[in-house]
Amino acid sequence: MPCFYIPDMRGIEDVVHIAGTEYHHITHVFRRKEGDEVSLSNGKGLLTEGTIKSITKKDVTIIINKRSIMQRSQPQIAIAFPLLKNKHDNVIIEKLTELGVSDFFPIITERTIRKPSGNTVEKFKKVAIAAMKQCDNAFLPQIHQVLTLSELIQSLKNYTPFVALEVGKNKTINEVYPELQEQAICLIIGPEGGFDNKEIEFLINNNVNTITLGNHILRAETAAITASAQLLAVLLEENPEYY
Repeated sequence: MPCFYIPDMRGIEDVVHIAGTEYHHITHVFRRKEGDEVSLSNGKGLLTEGTIKSITKKDVTIIINKRSIMQRSQPQIAIAFPLLKNKHDNVIIEKLTELGVSDFFPIITERTIRKPSGNTVEKFKKVAIAAMKQCDNAFLPQIHQVLTLSELIQSLKNYTPFVALEVGKNKTINEVYPELQEQAICLIIGPEGGFDNKEIEFLINNNVNTITLGNHILRAETAAITASAQLLAVLLEENPEYY
């Protein structure tokens, strides 16, 4: 059952009053009625279940019946991806929110076609919220500001970066992961046409680990999903409770 996003919910309330956008979603989009069961999330690890007590023209009152506090498993997964034409980067945000990626780093590269606008990050946040609600993810991922490739590498102080490359002989994720010792990981995906030679040289000179995703050339959004899913499979094999 899709959940509704209540960011101010602290987990100590017995009654929650919902207005605004989520009020509209509950009453007009999903057409919930008094007595119906609903799920709520604050995007910070709290999931609750409740019953609609009353609906007015301005808000919904929900009685909380059950609370669950989820803990993020380690290591966390981040992904850096280029802005893509036709807004295919929205697919990256949507699908990887479903997979539990914790951080998104949009980047600009030499071959990036689409340029960021003033509300690019806000639009990505809306996609992430919708995906979180749809799949009952307890955590809303963080969408970082758009960076250049060099700015990205400088900002990844708490992550071990890996870049998926189509050139050269590279190891797979499951071959590389045992060397990480549970460090947080940032998977870096190239743009349409791939990274240019200077960017590849820059990444290698900055000790960014290189990996392969297989023997086929993948679209950027496919590569992002594939890399995250492959890493998640490795993590789940080690810890079936990974969340």
